[in-house]
Amino acid sequence: MNESVWIGIYVLIGIYIAYKLFFKKNKFDLEYARLYNKILNSEECKVKGQYEK
Repeated sequence: MNESVWIGIYVLIGIYIAYKLFFKKNKFDLEYARLYNKILNSEECKVKGQYEK
């Protein structure tokens, strides 16, 4: 029982480290997401067209 608990803990720690290594966002991705969100939602970038009534 004790060995299986330690193995489970090591597996969870390994999965967490692998997730942090492979799925982290770098600062360029975060900056791109912030800029993209600003363009989509800001009034200064809004295009006036046929759908505005």
